[in-house]
Amino acid sequence: MARLRRRIFFWTLVVLFATITPAIIMDARGYRFDFHRGVFVHSGSIMLKTNPQNFNLYANGTLETSKQLNRINNSYNITGLFPRSYDLSVGADGYQTWTKKTEVHSNLTSEFWNVLLVRNHYDRTAYETQGLDNFFVSPQNNKLAFAQNSPQGVTIKVSNIKDKVVENSFFFPSAVFSPGERKENIEWSPNEDYLSIPIKMNAAQPPENKNTPLAHTAGNSQNSGYFTYFIADLANNNFFNLNSFTSKEDIKDARWDPGNKNYLFFLSKNESYRANINDKNDIALVANNVSAFDLSKTGVYFTQSPNELVYKSDLNGTGNTNQLTSDFPDSNISQTEKLIAYDDGRIAFLSNDNKLFIYNKGDHDTYFRKLADSIRGMQFSDDGKKLLYWSDNELFVYFLRDWNVQPARSENDIQTITRYSENIKNTQWFKDYEHVIFSAGPYVKIIELDSRDHRNCMDILKTGTDTPLLVYNHSLEYLFFIDGSGDSSDLYSIVFPEPGGFLGVFPPPAQQ
Repeated sequence: MARLRRRIFFWTLVVLFATITPAIIMDARGYRFDFHRGVFVHSGSIMLKTNPQNFNLYANGTLETSKQLNRINNSYNITGLFPRSYDLSVGADGYQTWTKKTEVHSNLTSEFWNVLLVRNHYDRTAYETQGLDNFFVSPQNNKLAFAQNSPQGVTIKVSNIKDKVVENSFFFPSAVFSPGERKENIEWSPNEDYLSIPIKMNAAQPPENKNTPLAHTAGNSQNSGYFTYFIADLANNNFFNLNSFTSKEDIKDARWDPGNKNYLFFLSKNESYRANINDKNDIALVANNVSAFDLSKTGVYFTQSPNELVYKSDLNGTGNTNQLTSDFPDSNISQTEKLIAYDDGRIAFLSNDNKLFIYNKGDHDTYFRKLADSIRGMQFSDDGKKLLYWSDNELFVYFLRDWNVQPARSENDIQTITRYSENIKNTQWFKDYEHVIFSAGPYVKIIELDSRDHRNCMDILKTGTDTPLLVYNHSLEYLFFIDGSGDSSDLYSIVFPEPGGFLGVFPPPAQQ
């Protein structure tokens, strides 16, 4: 009897070993037994990278605890999933919820690298800027320049962002800061030493600096108003009239040389110049018949009418000029109003009748094509792989290069990101270039590019005006915005998104 028991025990172990061992091996290789189908299937996985890092994840209504989430390169990986559809929900206390339906396939990972949660409420930092009309962050993110219009004139102030102390103040009587009329703004010099300020004068004589008489340009003394440029010297707290200094009329589109703080470029009667603001005799003609130009660290890009061909010149303004395009894709050529160049092979054009064109020397082919009509603005992503552009009611993205990270996109593709019945304003890239910040009515919003299932769009905040002005600063990770109207309008900022951990060390997901 004892021998029989030993034999039964032995063969039981053999059967268990023969049964369990393959299951263990299959499990180690990523296979799972599907009881509904009665077979082993190769499992898949889902990988997410989120902000904030402390979150709750539900898959088909089941909470995935931190023990079930494996940490890989600052992301979270849910493994051992049966191939099927999953409803994902990522949330945290005090945040809006991100949702997405995804398909998990055998031996594949469904990746979501830019999951962004938005708080229900953000604490605001207020700046002493009552009656603000516009503002501009300096290139090194240390200062703010802002404009305040009044019946007496316009005041331009410069404030330190860190301690909010006003360091400079310039008053222009009988003037108004009205950037929308000519689509020109205050521009900072690279080292934050100077400001170029487009001002609309309503009087016959511009204001005078105490050191320099500022006679206006002949022919511009209409009482209806005219535009002129001023250069503010922040170190010495004074300013001078650029038109008078250079003896050039109708100056527009003043832009600072990216490599030399004392030089700027501008247009005057369709002629492009480079001028030294410390030496009125140091001025060079870059080109004639220029309709628009842009600057990079390697040169000056400009279009010449009437054919709107693109050329590139050295930044010194007197070097060699190279022709980059040989034709234009529209037979009914209209003058270029705005030109932005990422490099010699990626250039976007916005005509004065609001048609958008793209010249793209891609990895597969070279395209020079019209993208859309009725476009209000455009912006390249920092990596040059995407072009964001928008109309009054719609946002679009054009892909200049293949995008092989999920969700994959192809070169020369166009996606409509969203459309609203309200006017869309303040459109700009978020720091990951996979989200777009914009406003619709009083709401400041952010929307993802990932179109799988649907695009998550969240409200960051609600302002007290239907026409807020906002700027997202990638380096500071601050969202600056004007809230209110008239004399009660003030500048605020919020920290957005959530600050990350140090050296990639983040808290684990929340558990319930």
